[in-house]
Amino acid sequence: MNFRLLGAAALLAGLTKTVVAMPFDPLIGTWKVIDDRTGYYVSEIVIRKNSKTQQYSAVVSKNYPTAGAVNPDVCGKCEGALKNQPIFGMEVLKGMTGNHKQFKQGQWLNTQDGRTYTIEAQLNDGKDQMKVFGKAQQSNTTSAMTWKKL
Repeated sequence: MNFRLLGAAALLAGLTKTVVAMPFDPLIGTWKVIDDRTGYYVSEIVIRKNSKTQQYSAVVSKNYPTAGAVNPDVCGKCEGALKNQPIFGMEVLKGMTGNHKQFKQGQWLNTQDGRTYTIEAQLNDGKDQMKVFGKAQQSNTTSAMTWKKL
């Protein structure tokens, strides 16, 4: 009986140390994307980080259709292989790198206009909101978004 108790205590102590030792990454998780120009919710995305490349990527977990959208569930304005593909599950962010507050070099696919933007982002002190600024690769179009952590 004492060996079982001792083994359980050792296991619990080992698990506790593992959890405590794991670093917290404020970017990983679900975010609500808000278009700063209109103030409307665009989508909810899930951000993850590749442990080998240390780059962030994100997929759409929920889409908020814009008024007047013909088929709000597919990316009608996207080009190439993404044209008319479902927005749910689509990878909209790739290649973003950074430290705990500043992020850069990301590629953002705007499913509303079909353009790909090079983005930079800054996380607020509360780590629950991020200002994201982008410039379209194909034109001089810019984009500003606010991402709120859910």
